[in-house]
Amino acid sequence: MKTLFKNGKLVLEDRVLEGYTLVTEGDRILEILPDEEAAAQASMEKGQGSEEKDTAEEICEVDLRGRFVLPGMIDIHSDMIESYIQPRSTAVMDFEMGLREAERVLASCGITTMFHSISMFREGTWDVKEIRQAPQVRKLAALIGRYRHEKRLIRHRYHLRYEIDNLACYEDVMEMMEEGLVDLLSFMDHSPGQGQYKNLEIYRKHQPDEGKNLTDQEFEELVRKEMEKETVTFEGLKKLADCAAERGISVASHDDDTVEKLKVNRDLGVKISEFPITLEVAKEARKAGFMTVVGAPNILLGGSHSGNLSALEAIREEAADVLVSDYYPQALLHAMFRLYKKEGFPLWEAARYVTLNPAKAVGMDREIGSLEKGKLADLLIVDGEGEMPLLEQVYVAGQKVFECSYRGADPTGAQE
Repeated sequence: MKTLFKNGKLVLEDRVLEGYTLVTEGDRILEILPDEEAAAQASMEKGQGSEEKDTAEEICEVDLRGRFVLPGMIDIHSDMIESYIQPRSTAVMDFEMGLREAERVLASCGITTMFHSISMFREGTWDVKEIRQAPQVRKLAALIGRYRHEKRLIRHRYHLRYEIDNLACYEDVMEMMEEGLVDLLSFMDHSPGQGQYKNLEIYRKHQPDEGKNLTDQEFEELVRKEMEKETVTFEGLKKLADCAAERGISVASHDDDTVEKLKVNRDLGVKISEFPITLEVAKEARKAGFMTVVGAPNILLGGSHSGNLSALEAIREEAADVLVSDYYPQALLHAMFRLYKKEGFPLWEAARYVTLNPAKAVGMDREIGSLEKGKLADLLIVDGEGEMPLLEQVYVAGQKVFECSYRGADPTGAQE
């Protein structure tokens, strides 16, 4: 069936187009035509179809009433699924139920492709809740892989975040890639004294409840132990990165805090720099050809919750390529419109941070990420007239998966 999306504002990769109709057929974008041409073509096809039973019903028209049409958003780093599977430290819910409930929220946020980003921590780490242990990580990855062939709302992918001090699970990472369970791999090091925790006070602040009552001496001992622990060698990481490259899996680094670390990552074959700690490092990452990732919540909060690089500053300085939700999927749409409404960015440019650029980072830009003939019809219909964007419809591969009708304002003094 053909669907004509008319009377909208089409947010392309380099401009916003008005007076044009977006035409989809099946799961793809068929073409983008001037309104008059699209209307004439539809009229002719309907006329021809009137001679054949039911053919005239194969053309559907959607009047967008001036709404924006955007590509579906692609989130390549989010651990929100953790809270749906393990909402409490002692409560692990059914994995499939958690994933199905999570995707309903993700669809309502306008995220049509999600890379669920679950960390694989070593045993004994202070942040190693059950969902982050190797058996559970593998279980979730297998479920996500299976979902590609089952009834679902959005497109699910798996982002394996591997802590490089987790020596015991090194072979698990290799096996998961060989089994096709990994779609994005990142190397992480949450050791104190570097990366995200260069400031030890931030490291102490982020300790779980049982770690916040440590004496100064106990905390110093913890830091010493963590700084002296063994990690995977360069050769070991290179072997993982090479395995990923052979399978078309992008590799990311995490919390890069020095230019020297970027050089090491480049030698490893890393292509993505997630959450660089300083503006200097972010700029150098882009110069070196890395795709740089910053957090959308950082935009909304006015800065990093860890006291590191401001995402807005990075974008202003052309030192960032991709926005991710990290832990709050609602942030993507609002961050995009914050850039457009309050920071003066053209909407098409703001949209690239959550659509085409992340698609390029993970090698999916031939299929998704922009409104372009031949690409999958992942579409968002957004009312952008008010202070905040109102998401009204979401399509994944041409199929509507979410629709929301906003009520008008109640009369003054009315009660319900």
